[in-house]
Amino acid sequence: MKAQVETLWVVVKVESGIPVMAEVYQNEQSAKEREQCLRTFMHPENDETGVFRVQVQDAATSDNMT
Repeated sequence: MKAQVETLWVVVKVESGIPVMAEVYQNEQSAKEREQCLRTFMHPENDETGVFRVQVQDAATSDNMT
């Protein structure tokens, strides 16, 4: 059976070099909107946010399962 691959978007917030939050979204637009919201409350000289695309394979349909 061919594995299902889903694209998810992860928003990561870093404060003073320490990752403090990660949230997962099903679409890029929602992730980017959340990132913009987080940026309004952060200290740009010390903090950072980022949006990352992640492809997730459904383990239940993976060919690697025995």
